[in-house]
Amino acid sequence: MTNTSSTLQVRKTPFQYLSLLGNLVSRELKKKHRRSILGYVWCVLNPLLVMLIMNMVFSHMFRNNIENYPVYLFVGRTIFSFITDSTNSTSRSIIGNGALMRKTKIPYYIFPTATFLSSVVNYLFSLIAFIIVLLLTNTPVTIHAIAFPLVMLQLFVFSYGLGLLLSQLNTFARDVGQIYTVFTTAWMYLTPLFYPLENLPDFLQNIIKTCNPAYVYIQQGRLIFLGNTWPTGDLILQGSIFALVFLGLGILAYHKCNKKLILYV
Repeated sequence: MTNTSSTLQVRKTPFQYLSLLGNLVSRELKKKHRRSILGYVWCVLNPLLVMLIMNMVFSHMFRNNIENYPVYLFVGRTIFSFITDSTNSTSRSIIGNGALMRKTKIPYYIFPTATFLSSVVNYLFSLIAFIIVLLLTNTPVTIHAIAFPLVMLQLFVFSYGLGLLLSQLNTFARDVGQIYTVFTTAWMYLTPLFYPLENLPDFLQNIIKTCNPAYVYIQQGRLIFLGNTWPTGDLILQGSIFALVFLGLGILAYHKCNKKLILYV
């Protein structure tokens, strides 16, 4: 009887804290836009300005290789930026809420979840900028666009799992955040954001196609909006595997470490 009650309690827990989660997400959003005159408008302007600058710099280099370079660049840039921004902020979420963790008895996963969801909200605002780019470049939007939420689902699950894992590693060893910053810089250059993958040697292309989750999600987005076709089954399967593996690692690490986290914040 005791085991059954305990199981029911675990299953109810996420729903019990929905109101608190909403408040924490609101707090994170206010914190990100504190003292900002433009507020959420910056979520739209920032990717537009970055895309404009990068387009001016790189379009001349790859104008003969890539058709509709602004959209090619925007899809890659926004997806990769979401991965790095969401995981970086989530990695600091437990450390940043140490005082609250010591005062209240709530599941610690609430903090990385709230931080991650605030990044999702900002990303959804950036899609307004994407619509503007599609309109300015006269890019046709076909029925295949309905597959983009599937790409976002894979992207969100993967990023949340990675962020949850990093939030615990960073709590026990603060060097993890520094190392991850260096890693994301290398990751950026090994992801075809502003250059065509075909420019790289064959062996490096194979490594990126096989081992780079960001490439998998970006390529699906480009097939939808530039290729006017459905993402291939192989890419969807690969993206789903990356997402589920990292979500599993994040959850497993949480269950292994959550009782010790309070000692390190």
